[in-house]
Amino acid sequence: MRGYLFLLLIALFFSGTGCDKDNTTDPAVIGELDKQFLLSAADDALFQVNAGQLAASGTTQKNIQDYGEEMTKDNTQAGQELQKLAGDRQVELPTTLSDERQQQLDSLAMQKSEGLDTLYLNQMIAIQERVVHMMEIEGASGKDPELKQWAEDRLPVVREFEERVKAMRE
Repeated sequence: MRGYLFLLLIALFFSGTGCDKDNTTDPAVIGELDKQFLLSAADDALFQVNAGQLAASGTTQKNIQDYGEEMTKDNTQAGQELQKLAGDRQVELPTTLSDERQQQLDSLAMQKSEGLDTLYLNQMIAIQERVVHMMEIEGASGKDPELKQWAEDRLPVVREFEERVKAMRE
């Protein structure tokens, strides 16, 4: 599923390029690539908030609990920033998780102790890799300058979270 989303984003990017010669950007006019970035980033942030809360209260390792708390705090802030960016562009972000993310959260919620530790780390590695890739695409190919800048500014933070979670699994 993750691969299909990226292919869709790339296809949408190439199908919408080349028409607009005006250098002024109206935030209310947003390209499909930028819109999909906003929607996907918001879904991932919401998932990380919820998963972080589960990890902070249910994992057996202090470093995973701390990471979960950090994910909750950081992604709550990111979600608020995304909400403002989306509002400026008249894009309505969902307030609930996508079906895919809800299934992931449900499977996480069913785990206890070491099972929760393992599944949380695996899910966080996958989501951080996905978010890094998504931020790279937006930074390189997005048309909205403010969204591009947000993705570029956020990318080092997400890369650090990715490195940390991978180190915890090892």
